[in-house]
Amino acid sequence: MGVTQVQARVFGENETREYTFLVDTGANFMALPMEEIEGLGLKKTLGKVKIMRATGIVEVSTYLFDGELAGRWFGGLVVPASKPVIGHGLLENRGFRINPAAQEVEPFPDDMVHPPYLL
Repeated sequence: MGVTQVQARVFGENETREYTFLVDTGANFMALPMEEIEGLGLKKTLGKVKIMRATGIVEVSTYLFDGELAGRWFGGLVVPASKPVIGHGLLENRGFRINPAAQEVEPFPDDMVHPPYLL
């Protein structure tokens, strides 16, 4: 399969920064180092989430972000981590899919319903 990475911009209260994110097919959130979260000026939410890390399950604070990927807005929750990571769950819910053959993230076509919701 290989490694998929994607370039995206994150908009904060203090500034906008561009990152190269590792795409994690097992993750649901976006992650950035705490110094980046603070530097961007992202707003902390009231809640925490439990996530699985290599060291086990940990409870972490969450922050809100807005961003731009492939010319499209996307946003959601970001959690602290050692490097920039973006989860497949977040990408799919925001209208993107992973093309493993090309090792790229691409938007779903505008006329395609995504993800395949059961109504």
